[in-house]
Amino acid sequence: MSKVDAAYVNGESLAWRDAGVICATLSFVAEWLGLRSNVLGFSGNAYLPLIGFPMNRFMAVGGVQISSYA
Repeated sequence: MSKVDAAYVNGESLAWRDAGVICATLSFVAEWLGLRSNVLGFSGNAYLPLIGFPMNRFMAVGGVQISSYA
């Protein structure tokens, strides 16, 4: 995040928008492969220090669950 914030005004907003594009792309690919996808709307920033990622460099912006129809 420090690099994004150094280059852009309101860098956190850019990170959230990029995460949305990545989630949408993963969902399109899952559909193309005949799989289900579910965008998980959560922020896991509280977990970053627990797994050793510094909060000034990373931002947890959610995830995508992909599963089969079976």
